[in-house]
Amino acid sequence: MRSNQLPVKDNKQLLVEVLAELVLHNPDVISALVVSDDGLNVASGIPYHDDDALAVAVSDLTDMAENFSQRLDQGQLNRILLEGEKRTTVVINAGRHTILAVLVPTDTKLGPVMLSMRRAARQIASIFV
Repeated sequence: MRSNQLPVKDNKQLLVEVLAELVLHNPDVISALVVSDDGLNVASGIPYHDDDALAVAVSDLTDMAENFSQRLDQGQLNRILLEGEKRTTVVINAGRHTILAVLVPTDTKLGPVMLSMRRAARQIASIFV
């Protein structure tokens, strides 16, 4: 490599940068991660105490929601919103085999978070094309 060339970033670095931007614009985010559809934690924006277990749970939740959506003839699943007493989890597709999941406190305004998530999901999908 010549000295004036920048090093090429790998997919993991690109994903971490996308997640960092999402978190930068949404400081309430507790955790943001990219999950493969088979439950692997591909990248984390903010390390959570157990990202790998969270990734498996997100994959399971997505499978269950897709099955539920098919049974009710709702069409393609766009978003999962799981609201709890303390936290809200938002899950959206981010490509053919990739899921974006974000955890925020329950009182967080979801509009800005969803806007950032859609932008991030498009960027994530483009990384895996």
